[in-house]
Amino acid sequence: MESVFRNIRAECARNALSIEELSNMIGIERKTFYNWENKKDFPVSYLVKMAEIFHVPTDTILGIKPTQETVEQ
Repeated sequence: MESVFRNIRAECARNALSIEELSNMIGIERKTFYNWENKKDFPVSYLVKMAEIFHVPTDTILGIKPTQETVEQ
């Protein structure tokens, strides 16, 4: 889960967003984001919101690389 937060931070940097701006966009307080980061957990519903904001698939945020099987489908 630690890599997920690295990916979120990387997407923020690519999109010139601060954690505070992202937090506002997904409807939470910045403190809540940091709490999730410390606990290494967050509600999945926010994953979808972040993917929409960043215009990336949820797999990108989760750090899941496509396998050959999924590429062929």
